[in-house]
Amino acid sequence: MTHPLLNDIDRSRTLCFTGHRPEKLPRDPRALYQCLHYHIGQALAQGYRCFLDGLADGVDYAAVMSLTAWRRDYPDLTVIGVQPCEDYEEFYLSRGYDAGHLSRMRANLDRHIILPGSYRKGSTVFLARNRFMADHSSAIIAVCGAGRSGSDQALRYARKRALLYLRIDSHTVDAETPEDWVAERCGL
Repeated sequence: MTHPLLNDIDRSRTLCFTGHRPEKLPRDPRALYQCLHYHIGQALAQGYRCFLDGLADGVDYAAVMSLTAWRRDYPDLTVIGVQPCEDYEEFYLSRGYDAGHLSRMRANLDRHIILPGSYRKGSTVFLARNRFMADHSSAIIAVCGAGRSGSDQALRYARKRALLYLRIDSHTVDAETPEDWVAERCGL
């Protein structure tokens, strides 16, 4: 079933993101931004115009900041934040993530979807958010390592749903060229 805030969105032109939080990423956030900016540009060139973002610090933050910069060239792009639970801000701050990042992400959204639930009831709200985004997208960009993680779970779910995907190894985002960052791809 489609969420009411997504009724007018073309799923075939919608892409979502998944990826690690800052503690599992290279220290230099500029490398992550550069990597995502390049691959988001490739997705825009392929016709993607709607982007679902999970509003986490790390990959999601870099994706929203990149999309904000791309608006100059693609004023028709839409950024939709998908918040995993009603008390997400409390979770976000309790983990020591940058409150300014969350504020900047929210300020740059076209729409903001808040899924029901509480993070206090377990990590299922994050799994539900990831599945929600995959269920409403035709492609996913994942920045994660090879080990088991929430991002890896999201990518496996997206593959089962036959989404096009691009997996960027989180340990190579500081490689010399953007294509060196790609660990695996299918149609994206």
